[in-house]
Amino acid sequence: MKIAIVGNGQLAQMLIESVKDLAFKIDAYPLPEINQNGHSNAHEIVMWQNKLKSYDVVTYEIENISVELLKAVAQETQVYPAIGALKVAQDRLAEKKLFTELEIETNNFIEVNSKEDLLLAKDLLGFPFVLKKRRFGYDGKGQFVIKAAADLQQAWDALGQYDLIAESFVNFDFEVSQVASCDQFSNIVFYPLVRNEHREGILRETHVLTDASELSMVAQEVVKRFIRHFNYVGTFAMEFFVKGNTLYANEIAPRVHNSGHWSIDGANISQFRNHMLAITKEEIVQVKVNARHIMMINLIGENVPKCQLPENVYVKSYGKELRAGRKMGHINIVDNELETFIESVNIIYKNVAAKSCLEEF
Repeated sequence: MKIAIVGNGQLAQMLIESVKDLAFKIDAYPLPEINQNGHSNAHEIVMWQNKLKSYDVVTYEIENISVELLKAVAQETQVYPAIGALKVAQDRLAEKKLFTELEIETNNFIEVNSKEDLLLAKDLLGFPFVLKKRRFGYDGKGQFVIKAAADLQQAWDALGQYDLIAESFVNFDFEVSQVASCDQFSNIVFYPLVRNEHREGILRETHVLTDASELSMVAQEVVKRFIRHFNYVGTFAMEFFVKGNTLYANEIAPRVHNSGHWSIDGANISQFRNHMLAITKEEIVQVKVNARHIMMINLIGENVPKCQLPENVYVKSYGKELRAGRKMGHINIVDNELETFIESVNIIYKNVAAKSCLEEF
């Protein structure tokens, strides 16, 4: 089977690695060119349609792809996940409207296309609220927290040239995400709910929750609605704010997700392999965790440790040149014993902070 992945970053790399034992021919391509509104020109669309039509299935690793381009490719071959899910994920306003349509709890929001709309948002949402770009905002980029009237002009100067959405600020207790996979036989498997910690808008830690049954049931039911709505095939992620016992839907990701990287070493089957099985007409595999304590640490603008580490520590480098703010790799810590788990976490942070452990053992 010939598979094309649109996008050739670390997610594509891990998708390929997850099925290296299977008889697939896989090619990963750089992202097609798009303009600031997310569109590709007619020439680009025809070029990619011709380039990808010989593949049995086409998938993608990131949302920044022209919907029109993928629709053209879908006239020639299978494209998964659902293009409709991608279209919604590309626009925060469409995303929030779909939450409302599917009766999913989310924070209040209002479309903002002018200064007048921004003032109306202030009156309807109250302070603080968040002004966001509807498109291409990720890792904390393209948003402004408005805490008082004095911030309104600064926020407008920063973001006013874009299509915007204003959202009420959720004073959440913590953030979680739910990752799931669905195959072409309508089987759905759920990975455990995870708690995410962000710094400067970028995911830094993911902690697998093995005892969050109530929240997990709600999150799984919400994700199931999305999967059924789109007739979705592949791996899917949804992020939530948690306040008390309430989940507020924040955003969706129609692809493998950073908060699911722990599954490479912490589960019997990774989110990547289940995605590849799903899109190739194979049955996905039920998920079982490998230990009681599982955590992922993202390495952001930090060197990837190369020396020998404890046996319960798994290091993944993305093979990138070091740069500030860049995702360089991740580290999974997997252990049944809390004491040795904590020891390993401390060793990792000590080495990263000291920029040591960079030579081969």
